[in-house]
Amino acid sequence: MASAQPEPAMVPVTISSALVYKRDAQETEEDEGTRRIEAVPMPAKEPGPEYVGARRVPRHWMKLTETGGDRALHIGVGEAEAVALALSLDGREFPRPMTYQFAASLLQASGTELREVRITRLTDGVFYAQAELSNGAVVDARPSDALNLAAITGAPVLVATDLLDLISRPAPEG
Repeated sequence: MASAQPEPAMVPVTISSALVYKRDAQETEEDEGTRRIEAVPMPAKEPGPEYVGARRVPRHWMKLTETGGDRALHIGVGEAEAVALALSLDGREFPRPMTYQFAASLLQASGTELREVRITRLTDGVFYAQAELSNGAVVDARPSDALNLAAITGAPVLVATDLLDLISRPAPEG
């Protein structure tokens, strides 16, 4: 469904990594055969979200780095979305389409494509995104879904300037 909110000023970003917690603390980034997955040991207790007060704290993250700048934004996502992004960033191919490859193929078959993804706001701890199509349609989306689709299609990603100013952290070297 299209959003009627005015578009904020935007900053281009790069999808720089997916942070995926692993159940085996001995497993390393090299074990995965990828430079894009940042491996972090999972705590010994059962996997699941952490809670601070009533707020859920995600265990998996997508990292967006400001293009030509030093700010980075981390968006908490589900495990499936983080793994899908890590595999896409690594260029892995599968014998049949995965969910986001299928969605990209549906767009192409319908004669349109993903023009850009915009991370537009943060409300009550929840990020919101929009996917703009080449036919002019703007579709509301979860950032995790829109970013996965952008990673597959090569569409540019933009983040609201005030959002990046508000909650970004400097991107670490390397």
